Amino acid sequence: MIIAVDRNLPLKFFPFINEPIWFEDNFDRRFLLKCEKIEKNSKYLLKHANDGDIVFGYHKKPSKKGSVLFSANKEDLIKYTEKFDEVFDIYPVYSLAFRSVDFMLDSNYEWVVFTSKRAVEFFFKRVSVRFFCNKRLAAIGDSTAFALMSKGFRLDYVPKEHYSDNLIEFLKDKSNVLVVTAKKHNPIYDELDNVSVVAAYENYIPDEIQYFTYPDKTFDFGLFSSPSAFWHIKEACSSYEFAKRIKTIVAIGKTTKRYIESCGFEALMAEDTSIEAMFELILKGV
Repeated sequence: MIIAVDRNLPLKFFPFINEPIWFEDNFDRRFLLKCEKIEKNSKYLLKHANDGDIVFGYHKKPSKKGSVLFSANKEDLIKYTEKFDEVFDIYPVYSLAFRSVDFMLDSNYEWVVFTSKRAVEFFFKRVSVRFFCNKRLAAIGDSTAFALMSKGFRLDYVPKEHYSDNLIEFLKDKSNVLVVTAKKHNPIYDELDNVSVVAAYENYIPDEIQYFTYPDKTFDFGLFSSPSAFWHIKEACSSYEFAKRIKTIVAIGKTTKRYIESCGFEALMAEDTSIEAMFELILKGV
């Protein structure tokens, strides 16, 4: 069965497909983000055509401000591609996926600190709300704070500038602190005598990344949501050649910027540590 999709169709008008699909080589990878399973020899074939068994047409040809390589997890790729693909020609890279890891936990902490919304998500899969009785809570930034507030908690501290450096400085004079974070995290947390670290999850390279590489394509911008969002493409492509084809690289925050620069590339950074802010920055025509 052929599913014909107009290349100019905004992603928000394309449905989620739960059946296995395959696609033609020149097919716009944006639409693969909403496909549950990509599998050769599937009975469903995605292609750009004027006719098919199912047709998703679109008659408007929007004027785009530039091409963007956008590397993140699938949830964020869908959210922000839907928001900005009528403004930019977006080439998504599904570079990050998450899974829980086992951990042991004491209960005698005065502070519990979360370093990401994923840390909140995976920690609460293993720990009940009773654990937080008589404990103070801190979050590294707004999205992490919102994740906790959505569960009914009040935050005792969120740094004004959402960087790990600011959070670490705040924690130095606190006692008996638990930091809930990822398996790959800022090593400074481990060096603080008053801090215990629990890794609640890890990120990994999804198998689907192979369908989101763009050999020989040059980009006006490259947006990277974490150090892993940059490094995982290098691992998938076996080189940093992809980064050499990006005119302007934008990092989500200081840690990502430092990592990209350690790989030999210049990177800009938005004022706020968010994907939204990265897109707003390139909208200004940096």
